[in-house]
Amino acid sequence: MKKIGLVICIFFLLVTPSFAQDAARPIRIAVKEFPPFVFKDLRGFCIDMAKIICENNGLKPEFVYYKTVQEVLDAVATGECDINFSGITITAEREKKVDFSHPFFDSGLIVAVKADPDSRLLDLARTILKVIGYSLLVFLIGLTVVAHLVWFIERSDNDPKSFSTAYKRGILDAYWWAVVTMTTVGYGDKCPKKTIGRLIASVWMIIGVVWFAAFTATLTSSLTVDRIERGEIRGLKDLYGKKVAIIQGSTSENFMLYHNVTVMLAESFGDLVRSLKAETVDAVVYDAPALMYIAKNDPSIRVVGEMFDEQRYGVVFPQGSQSPYKEMFNIAILEMQVGGEYRKIYNKWF
Repeated sequence: MKKIGLVICIFFLLVTPSFAQDAARPIRIAVKEFPPFVFKDLRGFCIDMAKIICENNGLKPEFVYYKTVQEVLDAVATGECDINFSGITITAEREKKVDFSHPFFDSGLIVAVKADPDSRLLDLARTILKVIGYSLLVFLIGLTVVAHLVWFIERSDNDPKSFSTAYKRGILDAYWWAVVTMTTVGYGDKCPKKTIGRLIASVWMIIGVVWFAAFTATLTSSLTVDRIERGEIRGLKDLYGKKVAIIQGSTSENFMLYHNVTVMLAESFGDLVRSLKAETVDAVVYDAPALMYIAKNDPSIRVVGEMFDEQRYGVVFPQGSQSPYKEMFNIAILEMQVGGEYRKIYNKWF
């Protein structure tokens, strides 16, 4: 019995230090830049969630920064890091190499383009002035002819509703009458009494209705043609034949393979944004939360269209391993989503 007890004591003496060492070792969490989930200075939605989960379970987090999605997945798969917590989309292909937690965020893809509000306003103003210029010339010619005809036919100093025989006063009243008649306002302070004058007024009113309809149609057509010629991108369907930047190894790369676009690969989210701002591409496609956050804080970028290709983010663990963290994080995520902690962090970043 003494020998058995001695062996047990020796065993615990040998094993206990390794347990203590494992318990003291921080949990290595692989992250990559993915605003607002992860920023380079190690803050963001995922950073906050990871810190709370670690604190509640007596763990010390050590965040390890990587540049690309593939580097993050490789770090977890090879055991270089214990987990990843930076917004990786759960896919069947990735599930073959790593394991995922319960989803902690629902997302999707969206399109972003370079916003140039000054240029767009200038082009809009130029188009409107161009249409108004031609229409205004026609309007002034017609107005002058009708005003002089009505003044000449209806001039009289005996009727207060007629036009003065004095040219300066009479022609001003005639111009005023022609404008209110054409716009069908018709105040009635001046009106033709003779048959020929009423005939001219009737024709002028019909011309006014036609003129305003033609003006509206011409302006609308010009603005539409201008948008088509500019090749404006308003969503996924407008990307055909365009140059589109995506992040290599991301789910957006797989999605865009099935669309007729010229794909340009970027290594990181920062490269993606820079390529759009430098106008080396027509648009970028990436996860909606990241692009919407950037567009909210950078007026030179705007998101367009609806979100598509719905996705879910999960925490990444080594595949098939008996990770002590997987069940811990699964339970913590569910508890945070049911409780108020998740909503508090969500409101902070979104």
